[in-house]
Amino acid sequence: MCECNSCRTMDIKTPRNVYLTAFYKRSFAFYTVKNRMPIILTSLIDNLVRSKNIIVDQYGKEAQEELKTVIGELSEFKYEIQTNKPLKLLTSEEPDAKIYNEYITTLTEQDGQPTHFHTIWLLTECYMYRRLRQIFEQTSLLNTYDPFCGQKENAYRTALPLIRQMGEYILNIVENSLDANMEEFISLLKLNLWGNKCDLSLSLGQVEDHKMLFNTTALDPFILCDHSRKIWEAVSDTSFSYTIIDIVLDNSGYEVFTDLCLADYIISKSLASKVRIYVKTIPWFISDVTTPDFKWTLEQLKDNGNQSLKSLGERWSDYVERGTWQIMESHFWTLPFEFTYMAKVDPILYRQLAEAKVAFFKGDLNYRKLFGERNWDPATSIDDGLQGFNPTKLCILRTVKADIVCGLEEGVAEKIEAQDPKWMETGNWGLIQFTDKIVQIDDNVNC
Repeated sequence: MCECNSCRTMDIKTPRNVYLTAFYKRSFAFYTVKNRMPIILTSLIDNLVRSKNIIVDQYGKEAQEELKTVIGELSEFKYEIQTNKPLKLLTSEEPDAKIYNEYITTLTEQDGQPTHFHTIWLLTECYMYRRLRQIFEQTSLLNTYDPFCGQKENAYRTALPLIRQMGEYILNIVENSLDANMEEFISLLKLNLWGNKCDLSLSLGQVEDHKMLFNTTALDPFILCDHSRKIWEAVSDTSFSYTIIDIVLDNSGYEVFTDLCLADYIISKSLASKVRIYVKTIPWFISDVTTPDFKWTLEQLKDNGNQSLKSLGERWSDYVERGTWQIMESHFWTLPFEFTYMAKVDPILYRQLAEAKVAFFKGDLNYRKLFGERNWDPATSIDDGLQGFNPTKLCILRTVKADIVCGLEEGVAEKIEAQDPKWMETGNWGLIQFTDKIVQIDDNVNC
């Protein structure tokens, strides 16, 4: 055990059924807080310094002083993390800041002040991105600036060859066959799963080459739990006269393109009347999709010289204009809460999800929130791990990038760990999971 007061940790793996936290030195949470989070902040500071002239040209000369203030505050915040200082209460006047502060205060009253290494990993990581937002939010000129915008746009451009291939593929199947079929749908589902490898917060902002992501047959052995057929049965259920399907997004770039291909298939094959697409309200975990990112992607597609991408950009923009696709925002997605608290914290959102025939949850952070940020036995059932979060039938797609997993068959996790000790950190293994359990909440529950 390290004896340093600022970063005291236990040199053990995370015990079963406890919250993930950097307190356990042999955990991915410890590696994240000690290494990844400071590197992300260092990279952000470096990018701001390199982009100073561009920012000043765009926001005016007065922005130069604000930029100095922002860089100074980012440096101070990085020091707070590295030296395990207590999480400061937010000073933002936005409604979500009050919720963060109430949560931090409650934890302080229960166990003493939470620090970055000595609190739930979900809290300290979400808190980092909320503090980043606050630093920009409290400037006059840079309050709408997205510090990750350039990285997201670069990720899109780097992935264009794969996006073109995917675009031609989806156009072919939506235009050349009348009815939905299981083989097409499952193929799209797997393409959508592997798009989740494109996570800039895992790669620390570096765009990787993902040409292999289109070869889903070769990747099939890396799917540890595959409920694709059950998902097809739920999505293709035509017993509803008017149907909604929800997709809770994760990353921009190639992944969101695959999300939209799946959403197009659902609409064009009459598997739903509307697709609601949930985005983040603030820049989040580097590559998460915000409303400006979504709109930028559609504009890029419409302006592309490739006819397939141009056609898709126009088609998808029309879906948005007609309300067939509806872009949804909620502050809940950027709160540090596991989803079992949604019915209490945001019952309106819970009831909204309950309107959907199926709700798709994408990515690793959503997975952590779905399953309560705990180190479950991997054979724990999906519904036990969800701890009552069952607003509708859930489809959960995720490449594994954190040490939390439920719903595996007995012995599977142990077998994979023997051949790949870091299997829960790399994003090389995937999950396609489903539950049809539904838990309604009392109509008397209010915000």
